Amino acid sequence: MVNRLFAIVIASVFVLFSSSVFAEDGVKNDQILVGMSTVLSGPASFLGTSFKTGTETYIKKINEEGGVNGRKIKLIAYDDGYEPSKAVPNVNKLINEDKVFCLLGNVGTPTAMAIKPIITKEQVPFYGPFTGAEPLRSPVVKYILNYRASYYQETEEFIKGMVDVLGLKKVGVFYQDDAYGRVVLEGAKIALKKRGLEPVATGTYQRNTENIDAGLTSIMKEKPEAVVMVGTYGACAKFIIEGKKKGFNPIYMNVSFVGADKLLELLGSKGDGVVVTQVVPPPTSDFSSVKEYRTLLAKHFPGSKPNFVSLEGFLASKVFVDILKRAGKDLTRESFIKAAETIKNLDIGIGNKISFSDKNHQGSQKVYPTFIKNGEYKLIEDWKSLK
Repeated sequence: MVNRLFAIVIASVFVLFSSSVFAEDGVKNDQILVGMSTVLSGPASFLGTSFKTGTETYIKKINEEGGVNGRKIKLIAYDDGYEPSKAVPNVNKLINEDKVFCLLGNVGTPTAMAIKPIITKEQVPFYGPFTGAEPLRSPVVKYILNYRASYYQETEEFIKGMVDVLGLKKVGVFYQDDAYGRVVLEGAKIALKKRGLEPVATGTYQRNTENIDAGLTSIMKEKPEAVVMVGTYGACAKFIIEGKKKGFNPIYMNVSFVGADKLLELLGSKGDGVVVTQVVPPPTSDFSSVKEYRTLLAKHFPGSKPNFVSLEGFLASKVFVDILKRAGKDLTRESFIKAAETIKNLDIGIGNKISFSDKNHQGSQKVYPTFIKNGEYKLIEDWKSLK
């Protein structure tokens, strides 16, 4: 009887040990648990649902191939409605109750900034947030790894085109009155200051609304030749449509977060000439990874149309998996960060190399300026084509 009890105890210990070889939260012998707090409902839901779809498209491919170092990736996603007050409890739950290994692909600057202190305190990796906010990049935060180019880089690209190439001097800024809007406003100011200029007018609106009238009126008074727009698709589309109705026809520019495909849909015939700076190539392009994305999206989400946001989720996840592979079988949060910092000039099949280091936690530096022509986005090869 004693020997039998001893054998049962030993077997139980073995099962317990083998089911979770590592003490690291979220890492089991056959699984890596990943968390996401994102916008799955409300006026900006296209952004969160699209990014999540792109992420899951690549994860499904990897899991079908057996996972990463023998572990399949499981994603838990909670809806925060693009509100910091919901993102914070979501992330606390993911870390403290669900025990995720890391966070992946939060959508939005205000929500990312709200959870930044939690990431720092808990020392949980936060990879690939869908935001170009500078405070998530500089100074480098050890546990935050960004895939995409920054909003400062996007606004610099646009201002360079407007001022250096086209010779325009009067630039206005319409922005969402929160952390997201203020970060891009600052980027626009920096880019203009380099050229001895400043915004001639600014206007704001409140997050998760389309109350753009006061902001539009304020900006129109100064008659800018170009307008940097910092918002989501609904508000920005309304601003452009209402502006054109009133005979206000500057060059309208939106940063990548706007949700380019939804913006295009809402603008309809009013879209021609509108600029959107992108951080991934067009989803219709012929790069090998973009072709792979379209094929896998059709397989796993047949009702989902390719778009810039889900493509970013797909590409960011491709780099995420590469980091996991580099971290090896003995995966820990520390080994994940160290593995990321070893990536130098990684070619992921989009004509753009990805690099990280302990002094750089932003993988891609590439901005793809596009504009709407005949109902679709075209890469801008010469800014003079907009005139």
